[in-house]
Amino acid sequence: MTYIITTQELEHLNEMELRQKYNAILNDLSRRNLAAADCPLATMTLENIQRVLQRKRALKPRGPRF
Repeated sequence: MTYIITTQELEHLNEMELRQKYNAILNDLSRRNLAAADCPLATMTLENIQRVLQRKRALKPRGPRF
C-alpha cells in the first residue's frame, strides 16, 4: 500500500466492508512479511478505518436494555 485512505473515503462503507478492508490491508502486509509499524501510510489508513468504525458504532441506534 502506497497511499492513505482518508476517513472521508471510508464513510460510505458499512461496518462489514470496513472490517474486510482492515483485514485485507493486514493480510497484504503479512504476505509481504511486513507489520503495520513498518508502513506508516498503512498504519494511518488502519487508524482511519478504526475511527470510522467507532463513529458508525456510536451512531448506531441501540435497542432497549432490560
